[in-house]
Amino acid sequence: MVGADNMTSLVKGPKEAYLVLAEKGRLMVQESSLKFFGQCVMAGCYIGFGAHLAVVISGAMPGITDENPGLKKLIFAYLFPVNLVLITLTGGVLYTGTAVATPAAFFERKASLVDVLRCLVLSWVGNLLGSLVFAGFILWCDLLDDRSQASFLSIAEKKTSARFDVTFARGIGCNWMVSMAVLLSGQAQDMFGKVVAIYLPISTFVMLGFEHTPANFYLLGLTVEAGDMSVIDILLKNLLPTTLGNLVAGAMVVAGSYSYFFGNLGNTTISEAKEPFRRLQAKRSMGIESVIEDPENQPADDDPKRYSSRLSSSSTCAPSISSRISFMPEGEERPDCRQSQLCAIGLAA
Repeated sequence: MVGADNMTSLVKGPKEAYLVLAEKGRLMVQESSLKFFGQCVMAGCYIGFGAHLAVVISGAMPGITDENPGLKKLIFAYLFPVNLVLITLTGGVLYTGTAVATPAAFFERKASLVDVLRCLVLSWVGNLLGSLVFAGFILWCDLLDDRSQASFLSIAEKKTSARFDVTFARGIGCNWMVSMAVLLSGQAQDMFGKVVAIYLPISTFVMLGFEHTPANFYLLGLTVEAGDMSVIDILLKNLLPTTLGNLVAGAMVVAGSYSYFFGNLGNTTISEAKEPFRRLQAKRSMGIESVIEDPENQPADDDPKRYSSRLSSSSTCAPSISSRISFMPEGEERPDCRQSQLCAIGLAA
């Protein structure tokens, strides 16, 4: 908030966050398959960092966690979201995020079904490859001691013991929360806000015991590489139903419902004037830099390009036009947004 007569919100509304998410999905399907796949592989590695951290630390406190399983879950859930913060804020791509962003783009008529399916396959395979590579790296580093290996095996046995439909339902619950983390982090416009927005839903799904496909790539993949489980067991008893559940949650529960509430499926009127800002926010989250215009050649005050160019400038700290709420007395001159100390950061996925 800046001044009594000029209030500025650093939180986007849900409609704007959803529309930027759909624009991000459009950028995903337009990205080259090789570059998109590389982002997915890197995200799979980051999943390994957070998952291994959570398992090793939560399993290394037998004196206080053996008789207190709730505390063990709490410790695991506190540490695990580190990977989602790394991925979301550095332009990585997860299968779970792709399962909500690209269907959103499809519902908003920004992507074809073929491109959506291509991105889903690439993200699934890329996350799997990255997770397995990192699992091999951990074994190479000799960072899997007997206690940690027992913890991984216990987790794997639990994840492969439920019925197909139960695991499928848990997959829905998981990506429901992950998709909320994506939307909430898109609403927040500063680093702290984004981290909190990611942590709350992610720690929720972890503590409740829902199933996350990319996380299971690492948690189960490491047990396979260590020789404790078979590929068929983890594929049929966990990865297949979890993958389907994550897709249903992202594409239907979140993207479908929010398109009905705020987008094309509900025939909602969408402001075309704000489209440049949505594109800019989506590009920033994908690591795509926009052209910075010469400050001496800025468009007129009522031209959206003015704000677009300012948001793309590294010297600009004004919030996006979609998040500005002004209460200006009539006739009073608009303050120069370049003097604001508030910084806008785009939607991360």
